[in-house]
Amino acid sequence: MIKALSLAAALAFATPALAGMVPQATPASADARSPEAVAFEARAEVFKARMAQMNIEFKAAVDGAAGDQDRGMAAVNAVLASYQPDIAAFLADFDRFIDSEAAGAPDDAARQGMDAARTAVRQSLEGLPDQMRAGARTLIANQAAAN
Repeated sequence: MIKALSLAAALAFATPALAGMVPQATPASADARSPEAVAFEARAEVFKARMAQMNIEFKAAVDGAAGDQDRGMAAVNAVLASYQPDIAAFLADFDRFIDSEAAGAPDDAARQGMDAARTAVRQSLEGLPDQMRAGARTLIANQAAAN
């Protein structure tokens, strides 16, 4: 359950493509969640909203570039820098949550699943700024080519 919860909480907002792949909690599994899991899920929803706002600002930065790579990338980097503390704080919160859940895991397989979830979420979120920069470069180049 923790693997699905952590992936749902973190990967759902990491990239739009992943959002549709994350299983939703069923009513039965929702009733079985720990208070810590419920609280973390609420914090993850707040973070998800922050990432949605970042995406809006990112799109505005790219759209405002009008094909100018230097201007566009400066705006994109400013957006990413302003949200980097949110990403770092969420990852620290996520680590604390996984550590807490792992301490109560019933067996090594469950702990290994939690560690795998941690690794996947970390890689996704830590790589997000570089993915967004690469995407921005392409989008801005396409703007320039269209002009």
